[in-house]
Amino acid sequence: MLANDDVEVAYPILAYNKVLQDADLIEVIRHRTLEHQLAIAIREDVSEAVSDALVQTGKERVVRTLLENHNAAISSSTMEYLVEQSRRIDSFHEPILNRGDLDPSLTQRMFMWVSAALRQYILDTYEMDPDLVDDMLEKAALESIGAQSQPRGSASKAQELVARLADDDAVTPELLVTLLQDGEIPLFMTMFQRLTGLRERLVKRLVFEPGGEGLAIACKSAGLGKAIFSSVFTLTRKARPGADKATRRDIRQVLNLYDHMTEDSAQHVVRRWQRNVGYLAAIRELEVTTVGHG
Repeated sequence: MLANDDVEVAYPILAYNKVLQDADLIEVIRHRTLEHQLAIAIREDVSEAVSDALVQTGKERVVRTLLENHNAAISSSTMEYLVEQSRRIDSFHEPILNRGDLDPSLTQRMFMWVSAALRQYILDTYEMDPDLVDDMLEKAALESIGAQSQPRGSASKAQELVARLADDDAVTPELLVTLLQDGEIPLFMTMFQRLTGLRERLVKRLVFEPGGEGLAIACKSAGLGKAIFSSVFTLTRKARPGADKATRRDIRQVLNLYDHMTEDSAQHVVRRWQRNVGYLAAIRELEVTTVGHG
């Protein structure tokens, strides 16, 4: 009865009394005022069920107060919902990121969303190079979450060898061709990955895709000359599982593409490919949302 009374009476009961059960609290949340809900949100022992009921009110102030209560238990599904809501409710950003129980994947998703939104604001407001803005925001986001774009395991033997060669300035375009001629495909892939700064999965796709357009862009961006690219293209066609050798027509077409692109334009494309996948996804989602509401 006291918990359902006017807030002057109910507040200390709702905020501090330990006798009340979840069912009692949920009943108050559903049928009483904002002040009643806020009193419950600051309790020392808020269960997942009570947190769900508070979130279901849809009231920004109540949800923010709940998030700021680090003793409140919030289920993973509800937290994921709140992270999604934070894309449009800025006041949720700080209390969510300050919670110790936030899943690292949700932390990264939030930083990427915030970075994408900030990117759009900067590009709309100031005359700045989009690549420069992306470099700064992506770096800041990754440093903030204490993670790199890809998980790091122990270095492979190929990576260790390439690192030693790089230290000795022995990673050369000619060595790439030699590795392919000798059938050292894994070592070639690792070296090509280091030269281009691209992720392993993307390098595999570029090397083995039928047309060779992506390989041409990557080689051009790395400053590999036409003769080197031609050799790399021809030799990688031989290395493709179950594939025929490159025909003269294939070589002529891909060399024509190579000739007609500038190194700057190729580097612009590769810089996009180098971006963190979460950051790119956040930008695409923001662009789609903007178009949808335009």
